[in-house]
Amino acid sequence: MKIKMRFQKIFMLVALIIAALSAVYALLFCSGTLFQIHQNAILYNTKSGEETVAGIKDLYEASQGVSDTLLIMGIVMILVVALNYITGTGKRRKYYVTNYVSIGIAIAYSLTLAIVIIALVVNCQSLVDKIDWVAAKDEFESMIPGEWKYTTWTLPTGYAMAVLLLLVCGGFVANLVWKIKLMQGEKKLLESGLVREVA
Repeated sequence: MKIKMRFQKIFMLVALIIAALSAVYALLFCSGTLFQIHQNAILYNTKSGEETVAGIKDLYEASQGVSDTLLIMGIVMILVVALNYITGTGKRRKYYVTNYVSIGIAIAYSLTLAIVIIALVVNCQSLVDKIDWVAAKDEFESMIPGEWKYTTWTLPTGYAMAVLLLLVCGGFVANLVWKIKLMQGEKKLLESGLVREVA
């Protein structure tokens, strides 16, 4: 049981860190080239709605939508993990109904968030692939020479973030199964009159 209790505490901290990273990722999503799209209104003017390179407007709007959606969902993910702290999932020797409910919510939500991230990133990637980035670079540097830096690092990072959330989901499942097995083992020992610690 000592090993299990240690795992619970460490896992809950890791889950909270990953939840926080999902919110940070949302804030950083519109970095690099996605930021340069509307910098100084060269490639896309948000006020007039004019784009100087085909497809830039769609990518800008999609990327902003990703950032907004994932920020809200990332904050909710933090609250979901915090709920498990409130119910004592990380420190309780025996789980109660509240623990099962909070763990169930965490499993469902982390899986949902991972799927949403993948879907949104795939959509943005498809829009990125449609744009003539040579034309975008030329247009940008005609106004600000030497300042263009093409990087869409937030897209592959999104897949990594989704994998981390899937690991959190799997961790909650493993934690729950392990706890149920240990509680069943303890119950059998108590029923047989044996008093010893379950490893």
